[in-house]
Amino acid sequence: MKINVSEKLVLKSDVLVLGLWDDDKELYSRFNKELSDDLGNAIRRNLFERDFGKTYSTKISNSIYKSIFVISLGKKQEMNAERIRRVMSRIVSHIRRNKYSSFTTNITSMVDMDTKILGRSCAEGLYLSDYVFDKYKSKKNERPELNCSFQLKSKNNFMRGFNEGKIIASSTNYAKNLVNEPAIVMTPEYIQKEALKLKSKNTIVKVLEKTDMEKIGLNLILAVSSGSDKPAKLIIIQYNGGGKEKYTAIVGKGITFDSGGYDIKPAGQFSDMKCDMSGAAAVLGTIKTAQALGLKKNILGIIPSCENLINGSAYKPGDIIRAYNGKTVEIANTDAEGRLILADAIAYAEKNYSPETIIDLATLTGACVIALGYYASGLISNSPELVKKLSESGYESYDRVWELPFFEEYQDNMDGDISDLKNVSVKGKGREAGAITGAVFISKFVDLEKTKWAHIDIAGTAFLAEEKEYNQKYASGAGVRLLSYYFIK
Repeated sequence: MKINVSEKLVLKSDVLVLGLWDDDKELYSRFNKELSDDLGNAIRRNLFERDFGKTYSTKISNSIYKSIFVISLGKKQEMNAERIRRVMSRIVSHIRRNKYSSFTTNITSMVDMDTKILGRSCAEGLYLSDYVFDKYKSKKNERPELNCSFQLKSKNNFMRGFNEGKIIASSTNYAKNLVNEPAIVMTPEYIQKEALKLKSKNTIVKVLEKTDMEKIGLNLILAVSSGSDKPAKLIIIQYNGGGKEKYTAIVGKGITFDSGGYDIKPAGQFSDMKCDMSGAAAVLGTIKTAQALGLKKNILGIIPSCENLINGSAYKPGDIIRAYNGKTVEIANTDAEGRLILADAIAYAEKNYSPETIIDLATLTGACVIALGYYASGLISNSPELVKKLSESGYESYDRVWELPFFEEYQDNMDGDISDLKNVSVKGKGREAGAITGAVFISKFVDLEKTKWAHIDIAGTAFLAEEKEYNQKYASGAGVRLLSYYFIK
């Protein structure tokens, strides 16, 4: 993708993209030469729909442009970074659908916004919406490189933001690639190889193999992995950019395929279960952002990775397993495996690295999807300060989170009868507040007195059933932009 920023509209482009405010009556007179008669008449007679995102396009003969594409920007006071991303998405869609390769637009000169934020939002909208996963297509859809020209007086700050947004979007697209891979390819070993690529002068990568985990008692991870012939991995990534400050740990669930174990999933749910490593992908993507931007932070990435399958050696309902921190867990449901591997991984991170903050990400519960749908990830935390920072980062990136309660009344829901804990709720019918009780279980493996902790359930946001704005169907890269913005702040 090539980018040009200048005070005047570039004449050598396939498409002229014009913005139109809801109360704009001047567009026809300002661009009378460029607009076709049909389009000009529609705007002049106020036939053009002014709600945000509405578009009108026409091909033109005898013009320096092949096409005019008008986008309604809605009300000036409602314009924000997310709307810029969506505007860019509509431009990319028009360009690709009509097999053009270049555009010039005046929209960037119309918007009253910090130019760095404007540049970052333009980049995210362009790169995220232009993502394609066609690795397994026999016939690739060859697409020319995009040439993008923006009208704007101030170039430097815009380009600083654009380059930052490009990095964040590229890291997000990288995470999408990982999640979109089939489980026959995306194994714990594959995740290990991707993590090892991150090794650099300030990034240390270490992998605990099955024998290592057996020696130190990471038994919950080993139990979940026991039905698979692919060995589990515990991957530790230390990004050291922040001097002597304590680590912020980001822990991502890395179940590369989840059958549910002996509590097997319904047939219709299997095809999406390759996405159960979306938390791991978010961790890898966030570390890539930190490296590319040279963030002055210390980030500890932890990825417990394995498959949850069935064979004669697989763990079973009723098994009691001693976790890394010494607590015993009765397996009430083998399909509640994500919290098990996160529990061991978090306890390991806390004991060996003493992070100041722990943030875990997981496609953990269907209950979170029921509660929040597909537009926000669930957030539970013991720290109002951490909730505030993550919520602000979610709003700014539009990789949004919504806080769920962490009341005292939930705290004994995971207590066991013949063990310290059960891995599903023992209260009521066991299904009430499932997104919350799953987080409560994980919290039992965090020292909540000294460590700020947040759990982010991305079950509804990580893998989409249909396209949404600049997010394609399937993997969304949930968590990467959220955490990237969090660390940039």
